[in-house]
Amino acid sequence: MPKQNILKLPNYRRLYLAGLTSELGSFVTDSALMLYLFSITNDDKSFMGINRAVFLVFLTLGSLLGGSLGERFNRRKLLIFCEIVRIPIVFSLLFVSSPWMLVFINGLIAFFTGIFKPSRQTLVNDVVPSDRIKDANSLFGSTFAIIHMLGPLLGASLYASLKGINEVVFFDLMTYFLGIFLLYRMSYKAPTNVTPSKKGMGKDIMEGLSFVWKRAELRCVLVNTVILGGSIGVLIPLLLPFIKEILGKSDFHYGILMAAFGLGGLIGAAITGRISKIYSSSKLIIISVVLEAILFPLWIRVSDFNLNCVVIFVWGVVVFVRITSQLNYLSETVETEYLTRIYSLLDICFIIPNVGAGILIGIIGNTMSTFEILNYASIGFVILIAIRMFFPETKSLYTSEVKQVFRDPESFDTKD
Repeated sequence: MPKQNILKLPNYRRLYLAGLTSELGSFVTDSALMLYLFSITNDDKSFMGINRAVFLVFLTLGSLLGGSLGERFNRRKLLIFCEIVRIPIVFSLLFVSSPWMLVFINGLIAFFTGIFKPSRQTLVNDVVPSDRIKDANSLFGSTFAIIHMLGPLLGASLYASLKGINEVVFFDLMTYFLGIFLLYRMSYKAPTNVTPSKKGMGKDIMEGLSFVWKRAELRCVLVNTVILGGSIGVLIPLLLPFIKEILGKSDFHYGILMAAFGLGGLIGAAITGRISKIYSSSKLIIISVVLEAILFPLWIRVSDFNLNCVVIFVWGVVVFVRITSQLNYLSETVETEYLTRIYSLLDICFIIPNVGAGILIGIIGNTMSTFEILNYASIGFVILIAIRMFFPETKSLYTSEVKQVFRDPESFDTKD
């Protein structure tokens, strides 16, 4: 069946559109809120680190909880619950002007986003036939890239033109309502081959860790994600200061730079399917990580804005080839009863070092220059990735042969 027809599967189409609208609204709000905080704290870099750390702590807690909840409850209903709960939290942004309260509210939004994401990704595997999962993951990867491209650009543009976040909040609220409507319309039947866990959540989490520990190639994916998470955790809070201090540009140019990254991501996710016919998903993961280690130190040394956009565009291509390949690899090799927990662990492995990096920026943000911090982070990233290339688990992932796991066909979309 042609790849472009994947959206003819009705449950997948509704899930895809719900995720697209909901996350687009969240990215728009997050971008505008960051600009707003940077303004009302008098361009305080350390506050950017604190905001990022709080956001990621809550996201980690939500993701950790979501991995277990997604195995215990109907995943569609869990997604609807998260959408409903986030509405009053987002609405409260209209009445708050304290920086610390804004950071706390942003953390609450992150908490329910953390619960939402693992179940949504597992739901893709529930409703899409196994022979079409690469098409579905590629489209989701492309969608996330579109969000990276449009969200910050739209958020920065609205904030720069309106000098406020109220209109952005209303846009975000509309996306939640649309997401709830689409999820309600799914005729989802939960897989019957997986029995709901009667163990405690702590036991569920330990079982997931044990599953990963027994598989060297999964350990490689997760450890690399920890390193990537730490490096990106330093970059994100300093991206706006980098644009202003080093590139000499404005809030609006922040949106343009992020749009360039997102456009690269869109292309990267779109071409992964074709590239995977030449290289396996496991090989693409390793190749992409090596290329990211090259691009990070290169990017911070390009001071011309236009050339900087070109480099970050290429970086976006590489990042989303890796992200889509990781989704494909997990979809192909992880059994359904562990899948939500593994997605949750993948999120956590990225988020926790992000938290540490955000705290670090909060401590040293005003004692070192933006370039110095980014330079040390990029050098550390290169060294760690170079060392890991000699580890047995890296070889295990690179040479891994995919054996498609069984998915319960009763939950698959059957209409085209």
